This record gives sequence, C-alpha cells and structure tokens, in this order.
Amino acid sequence: MARGTGAKGNAAQPKKGRGKQPTRGARALPASDEETGLRPLRLVLTLGFLLLVAAGLGYSARWLWQQAPAVELSRVDALENVRVKAPFRAVTETELEDILLPHLRKGFFSLDISELRAALMANPWIVNAAVSRRWPNGVEVVVEEAEPLAIWGGDQLLIASGELLPRPENLKALRLPELAGDAELVDRIMAQYQALAGLLTTKEMEVRRLSFDDLAGWQLELVSGIRLQLGHDELLERVDRFLSLTRGVLAPHLQKIVGVDTRYNNAVAVEWKTSDKAEN
Repeated sequence: MARGTGAKGNAAQPKKGRGKQPTRGARALPASDEETGLRPLRLVLTLGFLLLVAAGLGYSARWLWQQAPAVELSRVDALENVRVKAPFRAVTETELEDILLPHLRKGFFSLDISELRAALMANPWIVNAAVSRRWPNGVEVVVEEAEPLAIWGGDQLLIASGELLPRPENLKALRLPELAGDAELVDRIMAQYQALAGLLTTKEMEVRRLSFDDLAGWQLELVSGIRLQLGHDELLERVDRFLSLTRGVLAPHLQKIVGVDTRYNNAVAVEWKTSDKAEN
C-alpha cells in the first residue's frame, strides 16, 4: 500500500526541466534585453538615412541656385545666397550693392521686399525690379534698366519714355544717334527721329545726328557723312525726295557729296567735296 501510494505521488508531480509547451505555429517573443539592444541601432540607421536624404536635397538645391547667370554679392553677412540679375550697363554692380546691402543685412525673414524694391526703383535708370526670397537663406533680385535711344547734348541720354537722364560713365563710349535742340522740344524731336529711323533703314543712310532750331529748322546728318538741310516742315517728304535721288541720278556720286539742301519745292542743292558744285 505504501508503494502504491508513493507511485501515485510520483506521477502527480511534473518532470524536472519541462515547462508548458508553446502553441504550435506561434513564435516566442524576444527577451526584453534583446529588444532593448536593437532600439538604438534602428534609431541610428533611421537618422543616418534622413541625414543623407537631406544632404542630397540641399546639395541639389544649392547647385541649381548657383547655376543662375547672376552676380553674387560679397558683402552680405545675414544671407548666404544673394543673386542679382541685371544688365550692369547704366547701373554698376557697386551701385546696386550700395542700394541692396542695408536691406539685405536684416536677414531672410525681416527683409521688407516692398521697401527694397522701392529703393531700387528710386534709381532713374531702373525701370523695373523684382525681389524674391529663395529658401532657406537666399534672395534673388532681377533688375531691368532703361534702354537709351540717343545721346542728347553730350552729357545726357534720351530713353524710350522720353526722359533725359545723366549719361553714366559706363555709357560714355556707347555709340548712339545724337539729338539736339531745346529741352522743351524733346518729345517732338524724339518723334521725328523715330519717324526718320523707320525711313532710313540702310546702313549708310542711318541717322547720325538730328537737330532743330527755330532759325535753321531741321538738320540731319547721316552715317555716311552727308548733311541734309530740311527746313521747318514736310520733313519726311523732303527726306524721301533725297532718297529717290540717291537711287537715281545721285547714285554714282554719293561718295563725293558733302551736303544736300532739300528746302526747295521741286529741286535740291548739292554741295560736293571738291570745289565744283552742282544744283539740281
């Protein structure tokens, strides 16, 4: 009896080393110390990947920014990338820097774009200006200059709007037609010049100088050196008559002509380079 009772007692106790078996098909969870070790590694890999992506995007953006055909200002501390696109003919790079720097030093977010544009437009040679931010620390400035049409009196230039502006040092050697007369007549003289420019289209017949005064009327000098006296009225008709003669009886003799007086109703007077003069 004692043996049987002992056998039962042994059967009721589980065997050493055996625990509860996991359900088939399920996977045991990792130990807590293993999970703790993997977390820093995942974090490092994720951060590294994000840094590489950010660096690549930053490099691409900077490369594209630097390809713009512009001038980079060298005295801006608050902004890393400043590009100025301009012809730099009448307005020099230094002059633009002097206008821009007080505004650009305020930084990317504090920059007042309207104020900066107004400062640029205060220059009489600047007819249009655009200012825009370029994220994250750049500014782009695009400047359009007035187009000079003619020289006026040697120290001024006439622009398309009809305004007379001081002649910049950079444009001292610029070759343009010369216009002269009373400043009050600038609109009238410019209009006559534009009409003549449309009529005189061949190279040797282009306008070199056009002037007007109350006594002599209109006087025109061509690129070829021929001077025309045109009187006070019927300007285009007189020039057209001269052109007809240059394609006819005067064609072989143009190199010998000094001047032509077209103030006659049905004829012209020709001044020759030699002592001989002929009147037609």
